[in-house]
Amino acid sequence: MTALEFHGVRVRLGRGRRAVDVVHGVDLTVPAGTVTGLVGTSGCGKSTLARAAVGLVPLAAGRIAPAGGVQLVFQDPYSSLDPRMTIGAAVAEAVPRRVRDRAGEVRRLLDLVGLEPEHAGRLPRHLSGGQRQRVAIARALAARPGVVIADEITSSLDVSVQGMVLNLIRELQRELGLTMLFISHNLAVVRYVSDRVAVMDAGRIVESGPVDDVLSAPRNPYTRALLDSVPKLG
Repeated sequence: MTALEFHGVRVRLGRGRRAVDVVHGVDLTVPAGTVTGLVGTSGCGKSTLARAAVGLVPLAAGRIAPAGGVQLVFQDPYSSLDPRMTIGAAVAEAVPRRVRDRAGEVRRLLDLVGLEPEHAGRLPRHLSGGQRQRVAIARALAARPGVVIADEITSSLDVSVQGMVLNLIRELQRELGLTMLFISHNLAVVRYVSDRVAVMDAGRIVESGPVDDVLSAPRNPYTRALLDSVPKLG
């Protein structure tokens, strides 16, 4: 079953003669119950594609077909939360209205991402970057989406904290059957969390498939160049 599909998606930014295509006819499938990595260098169009999936930028052509709602977790954990709103209120805001015990649901979600119940009464400024990113993930899950899109969610975190967030993603995928489009410029990170991977270059998908197949025997020269750029021990 497919949870999210991009069909011939083209995104054009700017106006008039200054408008440029930043995503060029992208076809991409995110199977249900998997983590699909989307990897490429900065400026290749990954984040624009993510924003198109949740309606933050319009499509110039093509269509996006989600099976259920899509929630986006942003890169910067410091600007993604309202500084005046407690953590509990931020998560509760995304909980569907049909849920009667909202406080209980908030506690469940915080526990799911590894945060203690007392974090619900704190403001974002009292949390570390890694804790804020956990809150952002909890808030995305609160809406009970069909797909979560994680846009470079570890790139601004310390290396040790990155590992904890990545382990959380793997745990959530195992426990919940989470479906995620995981966007990163870091091939090692994508290999660690993803079942499948798509490689993006200059607004186009140049290669895709099971992560081990693509990264062990890349067919596209751009994918090989990305792999060659990964630092190696020794």
